[in-house]
Amino acid sequence: MTSAPSTVNRVLSGRNGTPAPLFTWNRAHWIGIGALMMMLAVLIWGASAFIVEPEAVSDSALTDANGFVWHTSMATFWPIALAITNLILGSIRTGSLSFPVASALLGPVGFGLTNLRMRPTRQFANAYLSNGEWLELMRADGPRIVMQTFVACVLLLVCYSAIAFACYAIGRYGLRTLFVNPPPASASGRMLTWIRRDTVRFGCLLALAIMYGLLLTLTLIGGDAAFMGAIMINFALPPALLVICGAWASRDNKQPQPGVAALLKTYAFPLIAALAAVPFLMLLISPFDTECALGVTCTRLGGVFVQWYAIETIGFFALVYVIASYIGFLSVRVVRWIVRRVSSR
Repeated sequence: MTSAPSTVNRVLSGRNGTPAPLFTWNRAHWIGIGALMMMLAVLIWGASAFIVEPEAVSDSALTDANGFVWHTSMATFWPIALAITNLILGSIRTGSLSFPVASALLGPVGFGLTNLRMRPTRQFANAYLSNGEWLELMRADGPRIVMQTFVACVLLLVCYSAIAFACYAIGRYGLRTLFVNPPPASASGRMLTWIRRDTVRFGCLLALAIMYGLLLTLTLIGGDAAFMGAIMINFALPPALLVICGAWASRDNKQPQPGVAALLKTYAFPLIAALAAVPFLMLLISPFDTECALGVTCTRLGGVFVQWYAIETIGFFALVYVIASYIGFLSVRVVRWIVRRVSSR
């Protein structure tokens, strides 16, 4: 005789009332953590643009870096990304408490390592030290810097844990109830049916919406945030499009259908996903100006000038995005074709 599953370590997943483990790890968790790690890498790359107090007050501050290097992104972009991903993971059936735990740890670890490597210098308000300079600093003043970094990271961990668990709880006990077996005729029921019909499709479209929505937000904020957007279009969008289009290629388990229309339907998504970035690139790079700078090729169009170097830059990025999208898409298609050929023998 077997005993019933313990209700202490399990909660209802919503599918026919079946129990699900509180702590687990699956593909949804990997996708969420991967997105957060990409976001954190971009924030760390451009960390020097987001210093709360960028100017050193004296020469002593340049050589004796007291205090933790605080970034505005620690209180803006990262908490927003943390909240969105935990809302999503909390609202789906496969989400578990493992995700808010893991996601809350990412920020303190990433920003803590950034603080250890970033020190005030005479050339820049804050900059990353070379390996030799960093080792020399650690030998001279390592224990104090490590301790102040540890204390600040504990504070960040408390704040990020509160955000992660609160948003996960909202998704788990609020949003999930809207999408767990709703009436089929309701709006949430129809949307859930569409999502369940192809969850990978929904995930890819959602990832594109979040990525381009973040780029639009950074562009509209301007200033240092626009610089963050510039880093994003250079280093984040190409690998993100590669992964998204690779996931899109994995969603169709059927043989490719003959015909031009079927081929266009199959292979058009990478092109659409890449070219969707063009309006956001134009908004960020801004090829239109009221005057033409000296030495720049321009064309007058009404009351503005079209700067052709900016148009060429936009075209270059669009080409890179198309190539990255099709590399991810075709790589998965080729692997699937090889697997299908081998398994048919």
